[in-house]
Amino acid sequence: MRGASGFFAVAVAAWLTFEAGTAGAVSLRPNKATDDSVCDLTHDTNAFLSSKVLVPAAAYQKDQVEALYRLAAEFIATNCRDGQILLLQGSTSVNVDAPSLTEVANSACSVASVERTEIRRSQGDRVKPGFQLRCMISKHEALARSLAERERAESFGAIKARMYSKVGGEAATSSSNTTPTSKDECSKLTLASVIAGGNCK
Repeated sequence: MRGASGFFAVAVAAWLTFEAGTAGAVSLRPNKATDDSVCDLTHDTNAFLSSKVLVPAAAYQKDQVEALYRLAAEFIATNCRDGQILLLQGSTSVNVDAPSLTEVANSACSVASVERTEIRRSQGDRVKPGFQLRCMISKHEALARSLAERERAESFGAIKARMYSKVGGEAATSSSNTTPTSKDECSKLTLASVIAGGNCK
């Protein structure tokens, strides 16, 4: 298991480094215009991170927060530096966004320097409330050290396995209590059907 978790950590680090692009100009989203004064993890920081490394909403909230924290913090530790302005953005309606992103900001910057701004975020034809965190990175070395300590205490691979196990368990329970599905429903591929197996024969 140690080898598997080690490989996963290396794979995540490789992705994080690749997404950052060229040294100096740092942006979580590829091809986003920025400059070397900013470590830009906007917009929708956790939503983008979850699109790269699955963080299931059905997992325990504590595990979701820890996983999202580590993904964002690893990106900063790998690609950013002291003196850059850190930008993070989350959704007010997603209960894991505020705790995970606030911890990231407080770990990378002086707590007193973290500024939170309430914003309105457009999603198609809808507007949803959100927030943005802004601060100057001043604790880059401490952040990297903290990440290493957390990885030694419990590997990211172990957290990921527990999250997926939780989803698989709920999917299996749901599957055993489900009535036969229609042909139309059988054509829909979901994470639960992949993990637990569908009712389609």
